[in-house]
Amino acid sequence: MDDRAEYLRRTRRVSWIESGETGARLITDYPRLTFRNMLSQSGERTLIGTITPSGHTHIHAVQSVAFSEPPLLLRAASIVFSIVADFYIKSTGRAGLYDQWTLLPDLGEQPSVWGRVACLTSLTSSYKELWPELYLDQFTQQRWSQPDNPRLPQDFFVRLTPTWQWHCALRTDYARRMALVEIDVLVAQALGLTLDELLLVYRVQFPVMQQYERDTWYDMHGRIIFTISKGLIGVGLPRKGGPSQPKARITLPDGTVRDGQFGREDVQGLPDGTVVQQWVQDDTLPTGPYLKERRWVAPFARASREDDYRTAWTFFETQAAGQTTTNNTTQG
Repeated sequence: MDDRAEYLRRTRRVSWIESGETGARLITDYPRLTFRNMLSQSGERTLIGTITPSGHTHIHAVQSVAFSEPPLLLRAASIVFSIVADFYIKSTGRAGLYDQWTLLPDLGEQPSVWGRVACLTSLTSSYKELWPELYLDQFTQQRWSQPDNPRLPQDFFVRLTPTWQWHCALRTDYARRMALVEIDVLVAQALGLTLDELLLVYRVQFPVMQQYERDTWYDMHGRIIFTISKGLIGVGLPRKGGPSQPKARITLPDGTVRDGQFGREDVQGLPDGTVVQQWVQDDTLPTGPYLKERRWVAPFARASREDDYRTAWTFFETQAAGQTTTNNTTQG
């Protein structure tokens, strides 16, 4: 108890005082924009930030900043998630972030970006108190830039609610990747960049991301079945099967079943509708380890970030032009 009291005594307080209160609150009483302070110039991403709910603390290897109002937090986070901001931080060549992120520009009102950022971060019930303060009715009006892509949950945005529930977070690998792609495009457009400039930033400054994109495969439901990403160790199947791998099963559309210990090479070229299952020991829950089934459905395909940038650019550019025309017509 004495240690906890001392810990709270040393916890920093915010620089403002809430109305009707006599002193500043602890910084941990607020949700925060949180960053990894040490920068990896050679990694997939250099600027790594997220939104942390209130009540959480961290060590000095992480830095965080609180905002007096949750919308200001989301507004600041909106650019942090983009590779445009990452490019700027990379270009400094610094080993530590410190306050460098404060030099990033303010995008202003960007509900399309805010909605994607909120849905990327609000993964657990720890965000249920924060979500209503971030939520905007405009979130339900958002659409994916690829409305015919079966790997995306096309009804995701319209099903968002003011109260946090499981569906308020993007949960498949493909959907989360696409949200980041679209944030990159929306931020670039808000800053007045061209599509060619965004593509140049990606090509020159993100070689590791390009490498991962070239050899990450998704199933029909947007789950990763294979990736070489070093940040996703244990996700999907290994490249080669073998006796050290968990048990798996391949069920072809005609009902034929093959049991074994499979890898990426064993499932390549399987007919559409083939189901691949794998059973692994999962020890991530407080209740203890259990046998977890992982399931993928063919066809398996890669995604092209450059192609997705082009598609998203045209989609949001057309959408913005339509909104401008509608506003002008209304005013006229």
